[in-house]
Amino acid sequence: MVKAIASSEEMPSAMHKMIDPDMALRLVVEAAERLEPVEVELGHSVGLVLAQQVAADRDYPPFNRAMMDGYAVRLSAAGGAVAVIGELAAGGVWERPLTDGQALEIMTGAPCPEGTEAVAPKEVVDRQGETVRLPESLKQGQNIAPRASACPAGRVLIDQGEPITPLTVGVLATVGRAQLRVYPRPRVGIVSTGGELIGVDETPGPGQIRNSNGPMIAAYACAMGLEAPRVVEAADTPEALATALERVAAAEIVVLNGGVSAGKYDLVPQALTAFGAELVFHKVTQKPGKPLLFARRGRQLFFGLPGNPLSASFGFHRYVAAAIRKMSGRRPQPEGGKGRLTDGFRVKGDRTVFQPARVEAGATGWRVAIQRNIDSADIFNIHHANAMVRLDPPVEECLAGAEVGFEWMSL
Repeated sequence: MVKAIASSEEMPSAMHKMIDPDMALRLVVEAAERLEPVEVELGHSVGLVLAQQVAADRDYPPFNRAMMDGYAVRLSAAGGAVAVIGELAAGGVWERPLTDGQALEIMTGAPCPEGTEAVAPKEVVDRQGETVRLPESLKQGQNIAPRASACPAGRVLIDQGEPITPLTVGVLATVGRAQLRVYPRPRVGIVSTGGELIGVDETPGPGQIRNSNGPMIAAYACAMGLEAPRVVEAADTPEALATALERVAAAEIVVLNGGVSAGKYDLVPQALTAFGAELVFHKVTQKPGKPLLFARRGRQLFFGLPGNPLSASFGFHRYVAAAIRKMSGRRPQPEGGKGRLTDGFRVKGDRTVFQPARVEAGATGWRVAIQRNIDSADIFNIHHANAMVRLDPPVEECLAGAEVGFEWMSL
C-alpha cells in the first residue's frame, strides 16, 4: 500500500541542504550494493564481470605439440636420409616411440610421439618417396611447444572481478567453462514526469514537448550493456506518480526525470517518501543538475534527475552510471584524463561546473573542445560531446591551452 504523499512542509529539513558533487557521488557509490552472482552460459557472458576465479583444468599444451608442418625426428638424423614411417595430423596420436633412423610426417598442432627431439620444417627437407633427407643442423626442441609451456594445470588464469572480453571468452572456452558465475547488470526503470510530455511520434500542441529525456536515458542504459529499460510517463499528480513507481518497482534502479525542483508541481520527493524510499540527498552544488535527488528503499536506488536535457544527461553520466557499475561488479568511476583547451572558457558562480566537451587526440596529447550551450535545455549544440570537463570555483576563466581534467561520457 502506497502512503499518502506528504506536503513540502513535512519533508525533513536536511533535504534542503546542498552537498558538494564529490560527497553526492560518494553517497551514491556507498549505497549501491553489488548484485548477487548468477550463472550464465559462456556465449552470454561478454561484458559481464566474473564472480569466480578460473584456473587451468590441465596443462596447455597438454602434450609436446608440433609448431610447424614437417617431420618429427631424432637429432642423430641431422644431415642424413631416414625412412618416413607414416604421417600424423592434428587430433591424432602415434602410439609407437620414434627411434633413430626414423622420421614421422607431422602436421601443425599434432602431438609429437615419444622420442621426438625436433621437428624439421617441410621446406628445409628433401623427400624422395618414403625417404627424407634432413638439414645438417637440428636443435633440441626445435619447432616443438613443450607440454605446459603456455600454462600448467591449476594456474589461476582469470581472477574474480575481471570483466569478460572476447579474448577472455577464448580462454574460458579453452579451459572448458561452458557455464560461469557472473555479477548481473541491474535493471533500470525510467519515469518521465510532466503533463507537457507527448510521444516522440506525436505532433506537439500548444505548450507540449516531445519526451526526449526518456529515450535518451534509456539509450545511455543500453549503451552500458543493460537490457532496454521500461519507460513510463506520469503526470504531475500524486496518483500518477504513485502508479508509475509501482510499474517500475521490479527495477533495481529507478530514474525519475523532472519534478525535483521547488515548483508547485515538483512532487517527486514527496512521491518517493510515500513509496517508502529514504531521501539520501536533494540538491548538489553543481552546474548543471543542482536539484539532483537520490533516495533508496532497501537495495533499490532512486535518482531524481532535473527535467532539462543537459542536466538529465549529466546526472546519468556522473551518478546513475556509477551505481550501475558498482552493482555490476565494476569500478564505479569512469576513466578520464587530462587535456588542453582549444578555446578559453569562463566560469560563473560558485558551483562546480561540469561542461560537455569533445575530446580528440592531438599531436602532443588530448585536445579538449568545450561544447557551448545556451542553457540546460540546449542539447542541439552539445550532442557531439564525448566527455565532461570539470571546472571548480573560484577559477573565473580558463584560457586556451590550459590543462583541464575530463571524464569520458558513460558508455
